[in-house]
Amino acid sequence: MWAASPDKAFVNIKPESLARSLASGLEPVYLLAGAEPLLIQELRDQVINAARTQGFLERHVFEVDKSFDWQDLAMAGAEQSLFATRKIVDLRIPTGKPGVEGSKYFTDYAGRLDADVLLVISCGAWDTASRNSKWAGELARVGALVEVWPVRAADLPGWIAKRMQAAGLKADADAVRALADFVEGNLLAAQQEIDKISLLHTGSVITEETIHSAVSNNARFDAFRLGESFMQGKAADCLRVVAGLQRAGEPIQAISGALVYQLLQLDAVREALQNGDSEASAFARNRVFKMQQPQVRQALRRIHTSTLRASFSALSRIDRQSKGQEQGDPWQTLERMLVGLASAGVKKGQGRTQAR
Repeated sequence: MWAASPDKAFVNIKPESLARSLASGLEPVYLLAGAEPLLIQELRDQVINAARTQGFLERHVFEVDKSFDWQDLAMAGAEQSLFATRKIVDLRIPTGKPGVEGSKYFTDYAGRLDADVLLVISCGAWDTASRNSKWAGELARVGALVEVWPVRAADLPGWIAKRMQAAGLKADADAVRALADFVEGNLLAAQQEIDKISLLHTGSVITEETIHSAVSNNARFDAFRLGESFMQGKAADCLRVVAGLQRAGEPIQAISGALVYQLLQLDAVREALQNGDSEASAFARNRVFKMQQPQVRQALRRIHTSTLRASFSALSRIDRQSKGQEQGDPWQTLERMLVGLASAGVKKGQGRTQAR
């Protein structure tokens, strides 16, 4: 099926052009990259839905963390299906960095495509260095790279207005600005609010008052406020908010999705600073709004890189536990992860005082 030529050009598909590209045929590999969980998820769904119409009915999902065994991935691609169907290998790399072993696996894979395997790679973080890496270039030459770049603060109201229109909502300019201010650049939060409003206010004009009413109804236990609590080292507040969300019946996947966004943002700022960027540049590039900056500074002083990596692993575990793929209570795993983040860098005595 796959007939990639050795001199095939580097393929970079714009997100808005992906549907048209899929309609004309599948590439053997899709590399979906960018620190926007909502948009990456939507692009991945497009690829998977298109693949299923062409006989790729089996799907294997992998999440790369520090303990990931690349042999598992190789075995999933090589093993024969009981029903002889084509398969999708859905590989997710939250950090966007496959490491030495993963990079070698990808460059080798580019030279030995399997006609019955579609490889879909989702990278949760992306920068120029990643784009220029050998492994990304090799995959893009045999498949396609779809890059998602952050929506700039100035463009966020326009993005929200288009999404509201697509949801069948009529919103005035003040309502759009109010929602943009509330979500502070978090596209996943924006889409969830739009979805909720579309269920409650179909047919009516959405005003600034509508937005404030919708936000006030869930502000107390809003999943996106968990980030503020763990960044400020407030372990007790984290536990209180989680308990409220669980009682309210909020899906844990939505909560972990919000936390992925915030942790990736924190990790990206840290990396930018380590690479010599000024704080102002690191904040601007990663859309850390002015009101967020004090808590981000506080978190960067406390939370070590290893703690962040452990949190990404915990989020993967939460996903598996919520789907029944691993034993354990995902809510308890979430609580332990948040307490670990909130307590990082805090002396034991201080931590006990704070958590009371």
